[in-house]
Amino acid sequence: MTKRIKELITNWLVEEGFEVKNLSSLPPIQIAWGLDVFTPPPLKVNLKIFKPKGKEDRIIILLGVGVSPVHAKKLAELKPEGRLRFSSKLLGRILSVCNICNVAIQPNPVEIQAITVALTIFDSRISEDSKPEFLERITLVVNAFLEIISTFNEEFPTLPETGGKEESTTTRI
Repeated sequence: MTKRIKELITNWLVEEGFEVKNLSSLPPIQIAWGLDVFTPPPLKVNLKIFKPKGKEDRIIILLGVGVSPVHAKKLAELKPEGRLRFSSKLLGRILSVCNICNVAIQPNPVEIQAITVALTIFDSRISEDSKPEFLERITLVVNAFLEIISTFNEEFPTLPETGGKEESTTTRI
């Protein structure tokens, strides 16, 4: 069954224009199998889809977003209370987009370096007919990414410099 689920998911994603590669490992998480997935253009969001070892009755859709150096500098200028206020607002907004997602601000809400969003789907919910529901779950996680970026840009608006190399204000992990 697990091999069939991987094949189904891979086929669905490829049919929809996603770039899909095998994911061999995902430290520190041990995986039975995994996929490294990029959404189709124009927005290229990197997701990891995997079956965790020891809990092989489910798959996880994982998004990791690292705080860019530009935004890290802006966050560092805030007092700890301001950073906590920002991370609380960010967490609430992400959960309003995907209230079934597990969200973590790492390493903690005051020293924000990365945000992870994970959505669990149990194998019993995946069948030949469940492509629309699966793609809706992918959309929820991608929308969480957009909310993260929007919240950072609202709080710390930073326009790219013109001419020369532009520094990205987001980092995907």
